[in-house]
Amino acid sequence: MSESAGGAPSAAAAPPRPSASQIALALGLLLVELIAGIQTYLSQTVLPLMAAELDAQSLYGLVTAAVLVANFAGLPLGLGLATRFRIPRLLVAFTLIISAGAIISALAPTIWWFLLGGAIRGFASGCIATVSMGAIVVGLPGRVRQITLSAMSAMWVIAALLGPVYAAWISHALNWRWAMVIYLPVLLIARSIVARHLPDHDQQQQTQIGWRDSILLAAAMLLIASPSQSQWIQLATLAAGVALLIVATLRVLPAGTFRMNSKRRTVVAFMFGLCGLYFAVDSVVAIIAHDAFGADAGQIGMIIMAGGLTWALVGLYCGWRPAADLRSYRRRASTGVTLIAIGVLWMSTSASHWLGLEPTSALASGWAIAGVGMGLCYVDSLNMLFNPPDAPDGLTDLDVSNAAVMSESIAAAATTTIATTYLANSFGGSTAIDDRSSTLLIVIAVVTPALAIPLRRLIATSPAPETG
Repeated sequence: MSESAGGAPSAAAAPPRPSASQIALALGLLLVELIAGIQTYLSQTVLPLMAAELDAQSLYGLVTAAVLVANFAGLPLGLGLATRFRIPRLLVAFTLIISAGAIISALAPTIWWFLLGGAIRGFASGCIATVSMGAIVVGLPGRVRQITLSAMSAMWVIAALLGPVYAAWISHALNWRWAMVIYLPVLLIARSIVARHLPDHDQQQQTQIGWRDSILLAAAMLLIASPSQSQWIQLATLAAGVALLIVATLRVLPAGTFRMNSKRRTVVAFMFGLCGLYFAVDSVVAIIAHDAFGADAGQIGMIIMAGGLTWALVGLYCGWRPAADLRSYRRRASTGVTLIAIGVLWMSTSASHWLGLEPTSALASGWAIAGVGMGLCYVDSLNMLFNPPDAPDGLTDLDVSNAAVMSESIAAAATTTIATTYLANSFGGSTAIDDRSSTLLIVIAVVTPALAIPLRRLIATSPAPETG
C-alpha cells in the first residue's frame, strides 16, 4: 500500500467519490423507477375498468399480448438505432412516442384503438428496454450502483403507496382515461434527466437480440393469446406459442442458462422462473377482484397496494442489508419462494370463504404474503448477478444486465399472456370466472416450489472456498 509523507494511507486507496453527474444520473433513474412503479399499479387498476367500459372482458389476453408483441418488436430496432444515434436523444424521442401511445389509449372509443395505443407504448418501451439497466451497470460505480439498486426498492415503496391511490382516485373523480395521461409530463422530465447525464458506451458490446428472435417472441405471444371459439384450436395455438417461446428463450439468454453451469447463469434461470410465476399472479389479481367479486377501483387499489408495499419494504431491507454470501442468499431466497407459494395458495381460497375472509380480504392478505416472498428474492438476486464472479464465467457486465432484463421480460410476458388468456375464456372452456381464478392460482402455487431446483444448484455450481 502506498503511503503519504506522514505515513498515512494514500488517498488514492480510498474509493473515489461519485461525481455530480453520476449522482444526477442515479436520481434520474430513481425518478424513472418511481414512475414505472406508478404505471404498473395504474395499468393493473385500469385494465378491468377499461374492459368493462369497452366490452372487452373476453380479450384480456389479447390486450396483454398487444403490448408485449410490440415490445419485442422494438428490441432489435432499439439496439440497432443505439449504434447509429446518441442514446440520450433516443431516450427523449421514444418517451414522446410512449406518451403519444398513452394518449391514444386514453381517448380510445373502442378496444381496437386502446390496443393500438398499447402497441405504440410497448414498441417504444422495447426500443429503450436495456438502456436503464445498462446505465446502472456502465454509468454508476460499484457502491453507487448498490445504493441505487437499494433506493429503487424505496421508490417502489412510494409507488405502492401512491400508484393505487392515484389510479383509484383519478378513476373515481374523473375517469380511468385521465389517469393514463396526467403523469406523463413527470415521465418526460425524468427521462430528460437520465438522458442529460447518461454516459456514452459501445452498444455493440451488448448481447444483441436479432430480428429473428424478436419475430419468434412476438409470434409466440400472438399464438398464445389468439382468441378462438374452438377449445381444441386454442389449445393447439397455445402449444405452438409455447414451443416458439422455448426456442426464442434459448436463443436470447446466455448459452447454458438452463443447464445452470455457473453461478450467474443459475441466478438468471432462477429469476426467469421467479418473475414468470409472480407476475402471472400480478397480471390477474385486479381482474379477479373486479370480474369475479365486483371490487371497485378503491378495493382493487388496496389489494394491489398490499402486495406492492410488502415487496418494496422487504426489498428495501434486503438492499441495505444484502445477503452476506451465497449460502445466506440461498436461505433468504428459499424462504421467499415458500412465502410466495403460501400467499398464492391463500389467495386461491377467496371464492370459497374457506379462511372466513371476504374475497377481497383474502386476495389482499395473500398477496401481501407473496409480496414479502418476492422482496426476499428479487434485490438479492440482482446483487448476485452484478457482483463479479469468483471465477470467469464468460459473461461481461453488459451480458449480465441484458440477461437480467430479458429473463424477466420474456418470462413475465409468457406467463401473463397465458394467465390473462386463461382467465378470459379458459382456453375455450366454459367454467365461471371464480372457478377459473381458483384453478389458476392453485396451479401457480403448486408449481412455485420448483424454484428450489436452481437454488440447490447454486452451491454445486460455485467454487469451494479455499482453505489454509
